[in-house]
Amino acid sequence: MLSTCLNNGHCLYSLPLQHRRSQSWRRCTPSARHTLGSREGSVQCSSSVLQQPETRQQTVHLPQVLSALMRRQDLSREECRAAVTSLVEGNINVAQAAAFMVLLHAKGETPQEMAGLAEAMQTKAVPVHTSCDVLDIVGTGGDGIGSVNISTGACVLAAAAGAHVAKHGNRAVSSSCGAADVLEALGVAVELSPTSVSSCIEQTRLGFMYAPYYHPVMKSVKAVRSALQVRTTLNMLGPLLNPAGAVYGLIGVYSPDISMLMAEALQQLGTRKALVVHSQGMDELTPMGSADIVEVTQESIKRYCLEPKDLGISRCEVKDLKGGDKALNAQILRDAFGGQRGAVADCLCLNAGVALAACQVAPTAQDGIKMAQEVQRSGKAGDTLQSWIDVSQQLHFADCQTAGRLKKSRC
Repeated sequence: MLSTCLNNGHCLYSLPLQHRRSQSWRRCTPSARHTLGSREGSVQCSSSVLQQPETRQQTVHLPQVLSALMRRQDLSREECRAAVTSLVEGNINVAQAAAFMVLLHAKGETPQEMAGLAEAMQTKAVPVHTSCDVLDIVGTGGDGIGSVNISTGACVLAAAAGAHVAKHGNRAVSSSCGAADVLEALGVAVELSPTSVSSCIEQTRLGFMYAPYYHPVMKSVKAVRSALQVRTTLNMLGPLLNPAGAVYGLIGVYSPDISMLMAEALQQLGTRKALVVHSQGMDELTPMGSADIVEVTQESIKRYCLEPKDLGISRCEVKDLKGGDKALNAQILRDAFGGQRGAVADCLCLNAGVALAACQVAPTAQDGIKMAQEVQRSGKAGDTLQSWIDVSQQLHFADCQTAGRLKKSRC
């Protein structure tokens, strides 16, 4: 059963780990607020209830899986993992892949299914090994707002303030400018080898992993997604697939209706601490109004509202956060990193500050925001960006030299 705690204006929702999507959840209201980092009112879940992934191997017959989905039957974590593995290995059956994606989404995904999907994709990914625990600030996309690249900019501020960030992203899919697009326009080398990404994180506290390179299996389903032209499970999967295995995350979702699903999937996948957020129609935190947050650790999941005004962030309107093509977005971010104040800077500091609390660099969100504001207003964020540009370009050059030598050795 859902339990509600009211304590000094704090509203937390604790959910049993066996919670299913069929249960309804109260949406938080501006009167139910919580300051990140506070332990007050926290309701803990027993870690002994946590479902462990099955280790046995399982084979599936895809027509049977599709029949089960047509009957709206849930799949186990292992069944989903095996089904996806079967779909992406060898020559993909486009019709079966399309049917699987559409039927699973139409039925409604469970956390077990999402975890199984992510595990199947991660086994085919190119891993990045880091010497420290890393943070990712990432969103599902699909909110249709057309804002500047807030999560990418927040990554730079978080790194400048002391976090180690492994950003996983792509070029534009549903927007006019993706993370890879704006970083490239800023001068960052976005297509680095795993060892170079790791070196970049060690030297600058920032690294970028270009999704198509690190998840080559996605090429198999790209044509299917393009042909379907409807939202499927894959639209939610990106934030669960960080190649560096980020244990901390600020993860934006296009709708609060999927926040709990993402949180439970993250918990099953072993995240240390992540915040699943949605604010005013956007898949990130914004100064426009209160945000719905689901905070997940291995011990608990809790849901609450965050009011930016309570953290000293002034209100803005959606037009204040609008972006454009990669050149415009890059200039907007450069201005913010150089100390320019305004709604974009406030939004970047809000997201970076909350992320700093999530990854335990800052004790609370309020402290994290102060840290982010300091590096933003002083121009230190711009210095961090320039260091990232220089190091990434050097590593890219080294990658090209290595690739050239390998090519010659094969001749």
